[in-house]
Amino acid sequence: MRGYFKKLNTETNWFKLFVTIFIIMTVILLILLSAIGYIHDVIIMNKAFSGINVGFAVYVPLIFSAISAGVVCSSNLKKEKEEQ
Repeated sequence: MRGYFKKLNTETNWFKLFVTIFIIMTVILLILLSAIGYIHDVIIMNKAFSGINVGFAVYVPLIFSAISAGVVCSSNLKKEKEEQ
C-alpha cells in the first residue's frame, strides 16, 4: 500500500489521482460529519441524532478532488518535462 502512495507522488494520469483523492476525502468526510453531527445533536443540543447529509459528503470531495488532482497532475507533468 505504501508503494502505491509513493507512486502517486509522480503520477501524471489525472483520473488515477482523482479516484484516489475522492475516495479518501469521501470516507474521511463521512466519518467526521457523523462524529461532529452526533456530538452537536446528542451531547450539546440533547436531542436525537438526525443523521448526516450524504449529498454534502459526496459533492464537496468531488469538487475538491477534481481541483487537487488537476493541480498535482500538472505539477508532476512539469517536473517530468524539466527532467527530460
